[in-house]
Amino acid sequence: MRIIFCFLFAGLFSTSLFGVSQKDTLVVGYTEAPPFVHMTEGKLDGLNYRIWEALMAKENYPYKYTSFPYEELLQALENGTVDVAITPLSLTAAREAKFHFSTPYYASHGAVAVTAPSAWQKFGNSFRGLLNSNFLKGIFILILIIFIFGVVGWYFEWRKNTEHFRKGMPGIWDGVWWSAVTLTTVGYGDKAPKTLWGKIAALVLMFGGLVFVSGLTAGIASNIAVNEIANDFSALDHFKSIKVGTVTNSQIHDYLKTHFFRDIEAYSSVEEGLHALARNDIKGFMFDEEILRSEISLLLLEEDLKVLPINYDAKFYGFGISKAHDSLPRILSRGIMEMRDDPNWQMLLHEYGLSDFNQ
Repeated sequence: MRIIFCFLFAGLFSTSLFGVSQKDTLVVGYTEAPPFVHMTEGKLDGLNYRIWEALMAKENYPYKYTSFPYEELLQALENGTVDVAITPLSLTAAREAKFHFSTPYYASHGAVAVTAPSAWQKFGNSFRGLLNSNFLKGIFILILIIFIFGVVGWYFEWRKNTEHFRKGMPGIWDGVWWSAVTLTTVGYGDKAPKTLWGKIAALVLMFGGLVFVSGLTAGIASNIAVNEIANDFSALDHFKSIKVGTVTNSQIHDYLKTHFFRDIEAYSSVEEGLHALARNDIKGFMFDEEILRSEISLLLLEEDLKVLPINYDAKFYGFGISKAHDSLPRILSRGIMEMRDDPNWQMLLHEYGLSDFNQ
């Protein structure tokens, strides 16, 4: 009887560790999301993989890795087909109702990837910045000023300064040339007024023209800058009226739907979405910044795509844990906190190009 009791007690103890029998093998599900978890030369790697391996080295519990598409991973975690999901999952109240979470190990935010403009596109954006009514009005006024002062300068000079200002239409052209050179401060010196009134006209043209040209130049620069900003989509609101993509059932997907983004295309993976962006099927792909940057690098799309400096939808990552396990969230959370307190934690983050949210 005592032997039977001992066996029963040992069985209960082994079950209490994770809420399942010790002979069972944990199913650890993942969806590739570099730099957190991804395949490298046929082997798993990434921050989350390293965290999980370190945690399990202390617990000595059997487990196996299984790959899932992102949406299927969430469903498998909810229905208990997967015991633990090591893909970075953001903590939300809706998800907490479906499965457990460990304590957060990393904080992130959403970002936007767009196609990188070519040199011709940049030139086109700058050129379009010039084609507006204010710029064209300024050019018209500039030409008018040059012509008026050219005629005035010629009128005062052609009788006493025939060397520089000839008679008739050739002389008027001389005056216009002199006016343009003077106004733009080029100052070739090939033509110069000699009469009093000619010099007065030159003074008015130089000082008045200096102010006008400065204002016109500032206006041109402003128009080009505004046009480049508009084409660079440097504000999140720019993307609400154009077609954007994200991953199906991700937190970013929920964010876009609740923040009035009108045209959303959902993809099964970040890789699929980035390839669609490179083909110009969509105008922007929105997902977590670290994953976007890492995927773009791994897919060798750094010359074609870029991540804009737009931050939104801050979030904390944790391991997802099936509700079939009551003690496992506490065990993993304790291990994660111990890892984060270790001095080597920062070195581990740096290895994957990440930085701690406490820094």
